[in-house]
Amino acid sequence: MVGTAIEADLRSWSREVLEVPSKHLKGMPPCPYAKQAWKQDKILVIESDNFEEDIARYCRDFYEFDKELIVVASYDIPHTDDLTAFTEDLNRQYPSLHCMQFHPDYGADDAELDFLTDNNWESSTEYEYCMVFIQDLALVVAASDRLERLGYYSAYPTDEYEALVVTRKRRLTNGNETSGDEARRRGQEDDARR
Repeated sequence: MVGTAIEADLRSWSREVLEVPSKHLKGMPPCPYAKQAWKQDKILVIESDNFEEDIARYCRDFYEFDKELIVVASYDIPHTDDLTAFTEDLNRQYPSLHCMQFHPDYGADDAELDFLTDNNWESSTEYEYCMVFIQDLALVVAASDRLERLGYYSAYPTDEYEALVVTRKRRLTNGNETSGDEARRRGQEDDARR
């Protein structure tokens, strides 16, 4: 059962974009784990009127909810730089978690993430909203490592790959992680051996 307009919108986006095989990602969907997570009721969506307070609460109590992903969303949208700084602070304050923001001003087209923009999906909400995704850092890195071995990240521009994949891996390994170029080179060598 869908609880809010934002949750309904996210389920629609997941079904029509994230779960659909993409030519940009070697036939894999943009989020290979989304369909199963929804099906197993592992996603909690919170539509918030107290955005920062609710995010802090759900970070603090994350492991009490038995979810793989908690999304805190709000129609009250902060400036993109403020949301970035807030999310970075959350990642420092809660080292076992990975918090990732979505701001409606983020340009997936500008970031050359065609697999997110090459579709006909339209939001069903009247107003734009922002979100913070909260997940267990170790689980996110393990899932990302599995995708890396499949060549999933080859469609990512280097700067996006560094920001989304290498940065969180460095956090998990206390900074002992190679750069994206080195990780990609290793992945290509592994592919060549197969």
